Amino acid sequence: MWLKKLPKIELHCHLDGSIPVSTLKKLCYMENISIPENEDDFRKLIEVNDDCKSLSEYLKAFDLPLKCLKTEKAFFIASYETAVQASKEGVRYLELRFSPLLSEHQNLSSEKIIEACISGLKKAYTETGITTNLILCGMRHFSEKENLRILELAKKYLNIGVCGVDLAGDEVAFNNELFEEYCRKAYLQKIPFTIHSGECGRKKNIELAIKYGAKRIGHGIAMRGDKELQKEVIKNGISIEMCPSSNLQTKAVLNWNEYPFNEFFEHGVNISINTDNRTVTNTSIIKELKILQKYFNLSKSDIVALMEQSLKVSFANSEIKKTIMNEIEEWKKEFI
Repeated sequence: MWLKKLPKIELHCHLDGSIPVSTLKKLCYMENISIPENEDDFRKLIEVNDDCKSLSEYLKAFDLPLKCLKTEKAFFIASYETAVQASKEGVRYLELRFSPLLSEHQNLSSEKIIEACISGLKKAYTETGITTNLILCGMRHFSEKENLRILELAKKYLNIGVCGVDLAGDEVAFNNELFEEYCRKAYLQKIPFTIHSGECGRKKNIELAIKYGAKRIGHGIAMRGDKELQKEVIKNGISIEMCPSSNLQTKAVLNWNEYPFNEFFEHGVNISINTDNRTVTNTSIIKELKILQKYFNLSKSDIVALMEQSLKVSFANSEIKKTIMNEIEEWKKEFI
C-alpha cells in the first residue's frame, strides 16, 4: 500500500517500448496489421524474457510498435494510454522518450508527431494528474544531419512539452566518438541531454558522455568496479538512469549478484530507477522497486530517497519539482 501511494518519478521510459499491450492491439487493428489471435503468441512479438541474448535481440521487439506508429491519431493514443498506465501505479512525473524521425513519412511530419504526443499527454494530465514531458531521441544509426534535426525539434518545443534530448540505439555498433558534434550543439543551445552509455558498451562511452556535458547517463553499467569513474560522475553532478530488469535482459549483467546497484548507491552515485521499456520488459516501476527490495535490502527510506533524487535531476521545471516534492513530504507524514 505505501509503495503504490508513494509519488513516483520515472525518467527513462521509451514510448515505443512501453505502449500497453491492449493499446498495441488496437493500433495494429487501426493500421490493418495482421497479428496472432493467441495472446501468448502476440506477446512474443512485443516482449522479451530472461532468455534474451543481447541488446540487438532486445531491440527487435520494437519492430511491431514502430509499424503501428504511422499517424497522428496513433501517437495521440499511444502517448495518452502509456501515461495513464503509469499514473495507475502512482507515477506523478514521467519523462517519455522516442525518436519522431523513425515514424516520419510524406504525410506525417515530426512536428505533427510531437504535437500529437503533447496533446495525448495533456489529456492524461487532465484525467489523472500525471505530468509528462517528452525527450526526443537522436539515434546512433542516424546521419549527423538527421540527429541535428532532432536538436532543432527539441529547441522548437522546449518547455512546451519537450524537456530534453537523448542518444539511443545500438551502442556496440556506434560508439560515442561519432556524436561529439550532436552533444556539443545540444550543450551550446542549452538543451538538457542524457546519453545511453555503458549499457552493453565500454567504459569509454561513459567517459565521453561526461566530457560532452551530459546531465544524465542511461544505464552506466560499464562503470561497475571503477571507483575513479564513479567519482567523476559524482563530481560532475551526473545522474545514472538505472533500469534493472532491462539490464538483465540485454545481458548488461548476467545475474542479480553482478548488478551494481548497491555499489553505485553506497558510493554516492545519484541514481534513478526506471523501467526502460514497460511492455518489452514486461515491467512497471513498482516491480522494479520491489526487485531492489528483494535483492538489495532496500528500505522504505532508501526508496523515498531515490524518488527525491530522481525529481531533483529530472528535466522538469522548478514549479513541477516543487509540487511533487510537496506531495512526497505529505506522503512521509503518513507513512514514515
